[in-house]
Amino acid sequence: MPATDYGTRGEEPTDDRQKPYTTSQDKRRMRAIYCAGEQGRVALDILRSVDEAGGVVFADDDPTLHGELVAGQRVVGGLDDLTTREESVACVAAFGDQPSVRLELADRLADAGCEFFNAIHATATVSDKASLGCGLMLNAESYIGPGADVGDHVLIDSCVNISHDVSLGRGATVTPGGTVAGGVTLGVDSYVGPGATIIEDVTIGESAVVGAGAVVTDDVPPEATVVGVPASPLEG
Repeated sequence: MPATDYGTRGEEPTDDRQKPYTTSQDKRRMRAIYCAGEQGRVALDILRSVDEAGGVVFADDDPTLHGELVAGQRVVGGLDDLTTREESVACVAAFGDQPSVRLELADRLADAGCEFFNAIHATATVSDKASLGCGLMLNAESYIGPGADVGDHVLIDSCVNISHDVSLGRGATVTPGGTVAGGVTLGVDSYVGPGATIIEDVTIGESAVVGAGAVVTDDVPPEATVVGVPASPLEG
C-alpha cells in the first residue's frame, strides 16, 4: 500500500497501548530519533523514504555527540534536553542490537512525558487488517500480513515476512530476511536473527533468541537460545 502517513498504516490498536503520534496531529511537536548510532541512521533513512525527515533531530546519551551532525541531522542533546523544551516531543527509540535496551530507553522516554511515532519505509507493505502499536520501526521491502498484532517498540528490519495472525510482543526484533509464518507468537523482548525461519503456530518465549539461519519447528522457552536446522537449544 502507498505510504501516505508513516504513523498510521494498519489498524490502530484496540487495547490500552499508546496510539502512535502522527504528523497530522500537531506540527509544533519536535520529532526525535533517540540514539544516533547505526539503527538511528537506519530510522532516518526510513523517514526520508516517505519525505518525513524534515525537522527531525537526533538525541543521544553520549555527550560527545551533542551539537554534532549525524547523517545531516543535528544531535540536540540527551533526554534532559528533550524534556526541558517548550514544545512536546515525539520519539522513536532507535537501538537495534538488544531489544531489552530499546525497551528500557522507551520506558525512560515515556516516563519523561515523550510520545512515540512509527517509522515505516515507503517500500514496506502493511495489511490494513494488521494492528500496529507505537514506536515501531519497519524497514524496506518488509511485509506485515492480515490479523498481525505488532506491539510497541518492535523492530522489523529489511526483507522480513510477517505472515497472517502473527503476534509480536513489545520490543520484539526480527532482523533482515527473517520469515515468521502464520499464527506465530513472538514474546516480549525476543530476537530473531538474520535469515531465520519460524514455521506456523510456534511460540517464541519472552527474551528468547533465534540464531541466524535457524529453522524453528517447535516452541522455544523464555530466555532460551536456539540455533541450527532444525533449531535446537544452544549448548553451554
